[in-house]
Amino acid sequence: MITLYQEARAALRALALRPRKKLGQHFLVHQGVLEAILGLLDPSPEDEIVEIGPGLGFLTRRLVEVARRVWAIEIDQSLVGWLLKSPLGSHPALDLVHGDVLKVPLGDILPDHKVKLVANLPYNISTPVLFRIFELRDHFSFLVLMVQREVAERMAASPSTKSYGTLSVWCQIHGQILGRVAVSPEAFFPRPRVRSTVVKIGLYPEPLFSKEDYPVLRGLVRAAFGQRRKTLSNALAGWLKKGRDEIEVLLLREGVDPRRRGETLSVDEFIRLAHALKNTGLIADS
Repeated sequence: MITLYQEARAALRALALRPRKKLGQHFLVHQGVLEAILGLLDPSPEDEIVEIGPGLGFLTRRLVEVARRVWAIEIDQSLVGWLLKSPLGSHPALDLVHGDVLKVPLGDILPDHKVKLVANLPYNISTPVLFRIFELRDHFSFLVLMVQREVAERMAASPSTKSYGTLSVWCQIHGQILGRVAVSPEAFFPRPRVRSTVVKIGLYPEPLFSKEDYPVLRGLVRAAFGQRRKTLSNALAGWLKKGRDEIEVLLLREGVDPRRRGETLSVDEFIRLAHALKNTGLIADS
């Protein structure tokens, strides 16, 4: 029986194609990891699924066997051509979309109801893609994402740890991690220099902070983590262009020691401070 590795090598030879470093192409060729992803995704005949980065279609062909509809978004024109010429190209359940996931108007493509999302995110653009996915969260019930291990650690990190930062807060206001699978470099062709993790994120029915007020929370989080060695009072005074005394009054009123650093704040504390900033009008002139 031909392995996924052998199939990938044969497909790339047929295409006269080398994996493109610029696009972060590392094709999953490990059957066990593929099955683990399917286990987390748990596709059913009623499901509609978005797949980001179908590559050579190894996961895609398993999805269309089960799901009612699959939107597969691929940036590489050569791979799109390959998929269209393969048996997948004529499958009635597949909608193949050529484009950059950071630019494709997913809101115009997807239905009004929620769908599942699965993605093998290129390491070099995983963070902006994650923020894009969170912007479109209303379209998704949950996410199954292949990311660099360090990115997965940042997503799940707790306050006062090295990995805790903007991505941690943003991920945790939108949902919670329901499952993780460690993936070694040997699961890919070509092998990356880093380890990966498959993460399942269950999205809350609504984010923990109002979408209309995202700019306030985003500005607060970026200011708090922008210079990690600064105290909160100094970081926020610089961001808001206000006197430190005024900032300290606000922090103390919210029960936050002005001498703390941003990396020590919990997600709940960030949310509380963002509400306070909005309600006091301190952010109006920032």
